[in-house]
Amino acid sequence: MSTFNIRPYVPAAVYQTGWAGKLTYPQIYDDLAHYASNVMKNFSITPDELPDCQQVGFIALLETLTQDHDFLADKSRKQTVFFILARCKISSMRYQANQYDSLDALVSSDWHNTADEQIDGMQHQHGERWAGWASQVDMVVDIERIMGKLAAKYEHSLKHLVALYHLTTQVSRVDAARIVGADPSRWYHSYALPMREELRYEFAQVFLDSQPYAAPATVVDQPSRRRSAHHAPPCHAWRKAYCQGNTIPADALLQEFVHMPCMYQALQAQLDGQTVQQAAEHYGQSFHSFKRRMTQAGKLLKAAYPA
Repeated sequence: MSTFNIRPYVPAAVYQTGWAGKLTYPQIYDDLAHYASNVMKNFSITPDELPDCQQVGFIALLETLTQDHDFLADKSRKQTVFFILARCKISSMRYQANQYDSLDALVSSDWHNTADEQIDGMQHQHGERWAGWASQVDMVVDIERIMGKLAAKYEHSLKHLVALYHLTTQVSRVDAARIVGADPSRWYHSYALPMREELRYEFAQVFLDSQPYAAPATVVDQPSRRRSAHHAPPCHAWRKAYCQGNTIPADALLQEFVHMPCMYQALQAQLDGQTVQQAAEHYGQSFHSFKRRMTQAGKLLKAAYPA
């Protein structure tokens, strides 16, 4: 026996492919990465989502190849890329991202969407003399002041305070409405949406260098936003029953689809009385694909509330 205890070199695993013969996994990755990136962009995956989607999709491919070395033997490059796309979990990522409101979401495109560029200390070219941590502390203090100002303004209105709680935490609108014993849809449009506009205004006052917008109207006693007849959802029997307090069938449906983000969001949008355009923008989904989901959700709700 050798005293050096030398082990034989283990060669890299090779996998039979249907388009280039035998390749190692790094070679497969190099061959497909750019192609997969372009396909994902064509399916409306944004640049900030792309790295995570590619990583998840290629890891799924590697796990499959580890279990079945001949998995790609009869696959073309296109089939393999669409296998990666189907397993990139973009819906799950967006569902998780929609559980909270980020600063970028609060300062939307119509507010210039430049909050991160205007906060002192976040970029070196601003020439700030303070340490980076001091700027972050200042930002936290400013956010705390905004929260304190709004909390003091609405300290006598539980519905407004819960709206602020909903917008700044991961609590869902349904659970938030239950806290105040209100219908989720009416409470959301009467209190949460106006409160969101006020939050946007306060953040803009602090974090934007110029703020030409007038302050929003006071939220107290503000009437519900009424949609025009052209955009109003049809008054189905299930909607009438839901608005009258019979939420058990709807809650059961939401629970059934809690692990299917797209359908869960479509059901929630139907319950909230949102139009397809509003819901697609709110959840960051494609209008045409989400329209089909909302149609399916409406049929499921109709079946859940027998006449």
